[in-house]
Amino acid sequence: MSSQPASVGTRPVVLSDRQGFNRRWFAPKLEAVYVPGNDAEAVAQIGEAISRFGRDVKVVSGRHCYEDFAYNGTTRAVVDMSSMSRVGWDDGRSAFFVEAGCENWSVYRALLNGFNKTLPAGSCYSVGAGGHITGGGYGLLSRLRGLTVDHLSAVDIVTWNASSNSAELHHVSAGSASSDERDLFWALQGAGCGNFGVILRYYFDELPDAPEFASIYTLSWDWTSIDAQSFADLLAEYAEFVQGMPETDFSLLKLMHVSAGQIGMVVQAVSPGGATLLEHRAEVERRYAEARTRFGAIVEPSPLRYPLGGHPGWTTAVVGNESVQNVTYLEALQTMNGSGPNQFGKYKSAYMNKGFPSDQIAAIYHWLHTTPKGVSEADMSQSLLQVDSYGGAINRVASTATAVPQRDAIMKLQYQTYWLNASRPGEGSQPPYDVQTDAHLRWINDFYREVYVEYGGTPDPANDPSGTVAGAYYNYPDNVLGTHAKGDADHALWLYFLDNFRRNPRNLVGVKRRWDAADVFHHEQSIPVG
Repeated sequence: MSSQPASVGTRPVVLSDRQGFNRRWFAPKLEAVYVPGNDAEAVAQIGEAISRFGRDVKVVSGRHCYEDFAYNGTTRAVVDMSSMSRVGWDDGRSAFFVEAGCENWSVYRALLNGFNKTLPAGSCYSVGAGGHITGGGYGLLSRLRGLTVDHLSAVDIVTWNASSNSAELHHVSAGSASSDERDLFWALQGAGCGNFGVILRYYFDELPDAPEFASIYTLSWDWTSIDAQSFADLLAEYAEFVQGMPETDFSLLKLMHVSAGQIGMVVQAVSPGGATLLEHRAEVERRYAEARTRFGAIVEPSPLRYPLGGHPGWTTAVVGNESVQNVTYLEALQTMNGSGPNQFGKYKSAYMNKGFPSDQIAAIYHWLHTTPKGVSEADMSQSLLQVDSYGGAINRVASTATAVPQRDAIMKLQYQTYWLNASRPGEGSQPPYDVQTDAHLRWINDFYREVYVEYGGTPDPANDPSGTVAGAYYNYPDNVLGTHAKGDADHALWLYFLDNFRRNPRNLVGVKRRWDAADVFHHEQSIPVG
């Protein structure tokens, strides 16, 4: 016999409701789960949730937040958007739409199979559109097509009116009659993650056609063949390589910890419009041979023995190994879309406008050879620094056009470490597992701090007269950069949004003050009202 919901719109809480995709995050005090299925239900349920629980209401779609913004000890209610998961064409709006509960894979399949369209979105299949798109959204087509938010034309969002204590549905766009709504739409293009309201739906007036063909290849090197000098040469060559790649190509350099045995680079190349299959294959084969020669002059490549881990682009099989894998675009999506298993993880990020300075290369080499006290070397085999290619179409958009200001970067870095243990849900950081957790956190935080020691321990462009670093990525949140609880959230938010945070005439603090003056939509790195 099932228990009755506590109130309209909620359902009984089960254990899986309490835990995020990252097993570090758990909500032990969760009392209610709201699952709206349409706009009217969303307005009613969000209104009731906030009336009952205030800022202890959190919103989820794919549950992939890297920090504990949704799942923590204060969370009492969750609005789960997974039942609003349609993708299609809206005749009334004359636009494509993606609902917030969709996951990347569903979006890709629906757009490709239904319309031969695609989005330059992420490559983790189960990441929810709700947070992914509004945080900027980028993926393996971004050098060709820009960020996801660069294609966004409108958003449906439920906000909270503190004066009337009511939830309100708004359709906002760059063409809204109200300047306040235009400002809100701008903020949602990169900074909407839990800051201004609950996003229900994204609209795109136009979307790019999906590529016809795609090819994937891998280069990998044994750590036993790499010394400090050849490592430095590889990183310098990679920075030049990504700047010279055609925009149809996207690369991920996975600098795995030495315990993994190898490092590797994966490249996806899609066909330009009008190219035949034979033309595309011949061109990619040529570029693959050129890359093998180019990097092989530094260190001879070795066959990839194990799948390369990390997000995005977690794969469970060795792909494009020792030859070019030529596939359809759908097959490429299937191959490159992976979220990996549920594990414990910690992440940090950085944008780079230039190649790696020598002191950064030395620090990276050192930490990839360091095993922290408290874990075995084998426990570090999933720890890495991933360097993604950037630039191209992304850099043809002004830094103030959306909330995402990093429009000169050539590379985006994601520091990652993962671990597993036999702990029960919510107990992963309790003894005896805390030793393992502390070791991984200490390793990645010390690693990051040393790489950017010249700038104060973070990739802060305000402390970098050389113009090499350009802050961090909001969709890879890192609480070490600053939180409201520690009183230094402004530092983190500056790194994410630079002058778009406070300084520019149109800024995120001003939008927050207008749309959520009561700070109902709050987490440790949410936009402040003042």
